Amino acid sequence: CAASRQATCGAGCIPIPWLCDGEQQCPDGTDEQCGCECCSVPSVCGAKKVQCPGTHHCIPHWELCDRHQDCEDGWDEEGCPQQPCLPGQWQCRNRVCIMAEWKCNGIDDCGDSSDEDVCAPCPPGMVRCDEGKCILESLMCNDEDDCLDGTDEPSTCGELCVAAGHCPCGWGRGEPQSCPASFCSAHVDIRSGDLYWLAFPHLSCPRTHVPCRDGTECVAQEYMCDGEKDCADGSDEDGCAQLCDTPGQPAPCQSHEYPCGPGACLNASLVCDGRQDCADGLDEGGNCSVPCQRSCAHLCYPSPQGPPLSPQRCWCDPGYRLAEDGLSCMDIDECTEWGEEACSQTCLNAPGSYSCGCLPGYLLEPDGRVCKLGGPEPMLLVAVQSELLSCGLRSGHEEVLLPTDKDRVVFSLDYDLVERKIFWMDLATESIRWQDFDLGKKGTLVKGVRSDCIAVDWLGRNLYWTDGAAGQVLATRLGAAWRGIPEYTVVMDGDLDRPHSLVLQPLAGLLYWSEVGSHPRLMEATMDGSRRHVLLAQGLGWPTALALDLPTWRIFWLDEKLGSVGSARLDGTGVKVLQLGWVQSPFAAAVCEGELYWSERKAWSVQRVDKASGKNRTVLLKRHGEPHGLQVPTWGSSEPCRTSFALSTNGCAKSNGGCAQLCLPNP
Repeated sequence: CAASRQATCGAGCIPIPWLCDGEQQCPDGTDEQCGCECCSVPSVCGAKKVQCPGTHHCIPHWELCDRHQDCEDGWDEEGCPQQPCLPGQWQCRNRVCIMAEWKCNGIDDCGDSSDEDVCAPCPPGMVRCDEGKCILESLMCNDEDDCLDGTDEPSTCGELCVAAGHCPCGWGRGEPQSCPASFCSAHVDIRSGDLYWLAFPHLSCPRTHVPCRDGTECVAQEYMCDGEKDCADGSDEDGCAQLCDTPGQPAPCQSHEYPCGPGACLNASLVCDGRQDCADGLDEGGNCSVPCQRSCAHLCYPSPQGPPLSPQRCWCDPGYRLAEDGLSCMDIDECTEWGEEACSQTCLNAPGSYSCGCLPGYLLEPDGRVCKLGGPEPMLLVAVQSELLSCGLRSGHEEVLLPTDKDRVVFSLDYDLVERKIFWMDLATESIRWQDFDLGKKGTLVKGVRSDCIAVDWLGRNLYWTDGAAGQVLATRLGAAWRGIPEYTVVMDGDLDRPHSLVLQPLAGLLYWSEVGSHPRLMEATMDGSRRHVLLAQGLGWPTALALDLPTWRIFWLDEKLGSVGSARLDGTGVKVLQLGWVQSPFAAAVCEGELYWSERKAWSVQRVDKASGKNRTVLLKRHGEPHGLQVPTWGSSEPCRTSFALSTNGCAKSNGGCAQLCLPNP
């Protein structure tokens, strides 16, 4: 290993900044042991800077390998890759190669912002860091280095609101206790150095989030009272046990249970049984001796309460709730009221109960609620530079399917469920290629194309791709072979505003895509390009990664500009957005069972979170290079394929729809 830039990690090497970063990369965990060199040497640098060895000089990460010696001994330029970029590519300051047309597209494709640092002014509401990155104005002077070079946190931030003289509540004028610092937000014009201030009556949170008590951050509404402290001050979990005593709040106990103190419930059959079960004894005494005389539909138990409450109360069996008349019981439709909390896939309501089911190819877990894929272990396919890797989602076992090749750049990828082939966009040769890993065969589908995303219609036997620069969606036959003449068709053209990510629903003959132009939106159309309509056009920044979750009939997206994960039903309703700090530069996404996976280019990793809550984040894969395309093939049972052909409305699924060449479904 290069001693000044790399550390030994088993049989390989890892970059020194990966040591003691809180994520284990070495199989034996030596990179995270407290005795490692990086932990024993105190750093004088912030979290986003690196220290030149043997000095107290700090440089931002983006100055590593920028062809300029910033450390006195040249440490920041040692061991840097020397491979030049291919024709049609542009080399970033950190020597990463990107497509030339990505320069100045408003997205940090390099990871160090060098492709955006000499471009047009930032969009409204954003400012440019000295190193070129655009950040939201609200991130200025928030005590965190959002610019890699720290220019969003200049020394003038310390002047606070006193200089402006117009903060609310007299804050900064001898009454610091009357108003928290979050009421004022500092804004600095980075280029001129001028300081100005905006006063806010409260922290502005999205409608799906609520502010923490200290006013410094927002958390999703779903995180309130979920048993985990998501606010730094823990205010999202304060007072949760007293919710049942709050006027207007529904009691947490079910119809067959008796409230037994804050947050506790007791089965109604244990009330007035002569034994004290509640800690405060409220389940006994009082009017317990009065016999039950009410005409209840289900159960009647005596109650300790006296006037004005009735000495008796009607109770309902589990799965029912008491009606307004206080006598009859109504069935609870758990499938409708609980949603995915009831069943992970299909839900069937029954009187007083419900049952969960699974789609073909899935098995119901012993808990009777969660469905898991049957057959072999589900595998994640991911492209990292020129490599194609697979990773077991349960075992974590990694395998290199395509080794490193300097003449190949694997970008977007997808798989053919029927013939078990993997297709990928090769930026180096500007072609879409494929390989059959069962038979060892490989080939080229089409040449002379550039695409941000490809998608396989394994049922209709076509492959689609987006061309963001041309504003098109195109398609060709999966069985096509390159003969020197392009054999593809333009499916959609004209009014597409930089189409980016693309996903297909072959069973229904539908396609979904994101647009990241001046008016970002999510779109739906039939696979022949007709019947287009807007699925979602609000609350989006740069939706760069899409994924379908057909078992729950939802579409997921990751937004690079807003740093969020969103989802909605396939009819555009039921929108849910979670702002997650680790969503920085997502490229591709996939959903499998209860998890959302995505490739994070800036962190050189593949990560996953719980698809419903956004919690339980895990770094699944980390490599020395940017990950791009990502998919989770369901390689298991062939039963889903047989069922799909029987249920499909894809008109091209049988005999190519009667077409001699290309068949595009129009269900």
